[in-house]
Amino acid sequence: MKKDRSNQSSTSNGDLSLPRKKILRGRKNFQRLFEKDAHIIRGRVLALRYQIINKTSSGCLMGFIVKKSLGKAHKRNRMKRLLREAYRRHQHIVTDSLSNVQRTLHGVLMARQIDATYTDVESDVKKVLTQLRDQLPTIS
Repeated sequence: MKKDRSNQSSTSNGDLSLPRKKILRGRKNFQRLFEKDAHIIRGRVLALRYQIINKTSSGCLMGFIVKKSLGKAHKRNRMKRLLREAYRRHQHIVTDSLSNVQRTLHGVLMARQIDATYTDVESDVKKVLTQLRDQLPTIS
């Protein structure tokens, strides 16, 4: 494994980074996900809300939400880190399929509980992303 200039390790099996440009930002983008036509996939530890947008560019923007009612700030921040890391490692499940469809996906991973372990979060993220990948041909 070789390190590049940004001190990130580069692997031979693809890019596993999650730069800021791949994270969903902006009030309008989040509001759009909470309208009626957004789709929801629920897991045991988290839920995924997403919407397919008919833009010419393909890609996937993902946000991460942990409600204040779930606990104190340090626990919410830990849960967000777990969500981001699990998504970063398994984003290829969805992004490979999206490149074939030529659509843009906006999504949010929302924690439903705060005291989950990383293995629980990772298994739920894999399950939810796999369900999303399987639904992509029928949605577009």
